[in-house]
Amino acid sequence: MIGCAGALLLSCSKQEPTLPDNGRVSLSAAVGKMDTRVSDGAVVDGTYYLTYYATPDRQAVCMVPFANSAGYPLVTNTTGIYQFLKWRDISLPATGSSYLFTLDNIANETETTSLPLGEDYRAAALNASPEVDIVWGRKTVAAGAENNSVDFTLSHRMSKISLEISVNSSNIVLADKNVKISFINVVDQPATFNRSSGAVSVGSNAMTEVVLHEGKLIQDGSKYILPSSWIFPPQTFKTDNWPKLRIELDGTVYEGPLNHYMINVDEDADTPVAMTGLNAGRHLTLRASLSETAGDVELIFMPVWIKKWEEIDNIGITAKQCGVYAESDYLQLVEAYNQDPKDEKALQKFGTLDLSTNRWTFILYKNIGDATGAAGMPKFKDGDFEMSFNGYTVYGYNTKDDLVN
Repeated sequence: MIGCAGALLLSCSKQEPTLPDNGRVSLSAAVGKMDTRVSDGAVVDGTYYLTYYATPDRQAVCMVPFANSAGYPLVTNTTGIYQFLKWRDISLPATGSSYLFTLDNIANETETTSLPLGEDYRAAALNASPEVDIVWGRKTVAAGAENNSVDFTLSHRMSKISLEISVNSSNIVLADKNVKISFINVVDQPATFNRSSGAVSVGSNAMTEVVLHEGKLIQDGSKYILPSSWIFPPQTFKTDNWPKLRIELDGTVYEGPLNHYMINVDEDADTPVAMTGLNAGRHLTLRASLSETAGDVELIFMPVWIKKWEEIDNIGITAKQCGVYAESDYLQLVEAYNQDPKDEKALQKFGTLDLSTNRWTFILYKNIGDATGAAGMPKFKDGDFEMSFNGYTVYGYNTKDDLVN
């Protein structure tokens, strides 16, 4: 089966067989890093979103499927058919002499400036929800220097957190023990993303307690670490309500506020600087030590380590593939499919269309609901589609026939 990006590229190539000479726009993108080649962090595949000037006073957004490290922006014509974006379709801004582009991985083709970020971007473990990672880049191309490649350097717009725990007492044993670790007094959900600046804001969203882990930790030499780093929205900490870390072990609670200083390991590691919050594009390692002093349990914090979030072995550039990730996605999918005619623009978020058979294939990337919601689940009006379950279920069902009226 052809993937989402591949299907769109193939469908467009059938319409325009002389692509190399027709002025289409093509992109490449990579995560930025000072001391490595750009190609080390290249975007290979996935669907991204390009913002450009359609007229001197109006911006537009279009999807960019990447395949084999190349991205080709796609726009719809008046009949709703996808075509490649051409340089002749792009305008210079009214106030500038260079073409201006931004590229990100937020699945939205309507908003050109501020996008609301909902539950899908709530703080999460990187290994469980890599799509929470937001990446963004800006590129200008001088008028008269148009070519077939616009090369982006992307940066992470969220913040990454890791945790290291050490033990300074023979009476405290972490090995093979179940622990509960919570991060307290933090904002876990961003409010908006600005396509023009790449800024993620938390707005007035409330602070909360986030459970980072329940279960056994991973032993790394003399330290213990979480099974996965976490992604949080960037934010400024409140001095009167400073974040705390809580570790529950063997019925004992170890809790304390984070250190107010951090060490930038990319620069002078001997010079601590004030810690003010979680910064976009930065990887913070929280370091804590469990100890016992005169019978009092203590959680001692060392200065936070901070560095650029650009590790080559964990690039973290993630674009949401077309598919169903949440119950809200499934509800939108059924509604769009059951319309007459089908809402094909909406369906493109959830699967691929085989142009030879005019048949959709929808793809699951997470379990949707559970058996308790099966009685009220919405169903498809017919079975003229395919469903790739990928081992997941919809309200406990794992066959297409159970999803059809």
